[in-house]
Amino acid sequence: MKGIDTLKFLFSLVVVWIHTGIGNLGGLTPWAVPFFFLASGFFLFRKLFKASDYQKKTELIAPWWRKTLRLYLLWSLIFLPFAIIGFANGHLGVSKSIALYLRNLVLVGENYLSWPLWYLLGLLWAGCLIWLAGKLRLPFWSLCVLAILLFLLPRFLHLGENEVYARIFITTRNGLFVGFPYMVLGGLIHRILPETSFWESGSWQQKTAFSLRYLSIHIYLTHMLWAGLLILIWGFERSLLFWGITCSISIVSGLLIRPCGGLVKFLYGSTYQT
Repeated sequence: MKGIDTLKFLFSLVVVWIHTGIGNLGGLTPWAVPFFFLASGFFLFRKLFKASDYQKKTELIAPWWRKTLRLYLLWSLIFLPFAIIGFANGHLGVSKSIALYLRNLVLVGENYLSWPLWYLLGLLWAGCLIWLAGKLRLPFWSLCVLAILLFLLPRFLHLGENEVYARIFITTRNGLFVGFPYMVLGGLIHRILPETSFWESGSWQQKTAFSLRYLSIHIYLTHMLWAGLLILIWGFERSLLFWGITCSISIVSGLLIRPCGGLVKFLYGSTYQT
């Protein structure tokens, strides 16, 4: 959809602000990561709505899910040194640190200085629900009802304040209560606007959109690498300067590796190689 990649790029800068800046940036910060889920749902359901039957739908979800899983495991490995530093600073011991790391890897999606990764884990859990709905041949409207229920559930039950829940899942900001509802919302937007126009294939507008799409995911996933190093080495604290430096390094590094198609495909998948 025209404009969606521009918004992703702008919201990637807002995500950097969340981790390095001060304040809520005029109320934009709560919507940054949800927009990434919405955009992912928009493009995923765009494919699913074109499928002729339920079997085809589930077959479309499987490769998307495997690609996301590969990216999540890869970037979890890239951020592993930060997690080790965090557990070492906490003096928790090897066995407890490993147990907590595995808990966070499967249920939370983040460890020390690897906060952006919860988005990828959220996609995986949301994708499981969408795949299951396809297997059960549930109509799209039922996914909308389920999305509303899951979005409201933690608010009505105050799950974030429940000691047992918090000990296991830490937060309600995950693929079930945030990722799935916003992905379905993205699908609903595509259902309501089925004739949404896209840039002409091969046009400069489409090439620019793909470049912004690539930069948005690069900034989103790499900014905490640079920010983490600045925090650990120079002791940076949240500030406009910190945000500006991190954004600049993220954008420049993205532009530098952009011509390396093999590396881009390895880090982000074929979507961002275009």
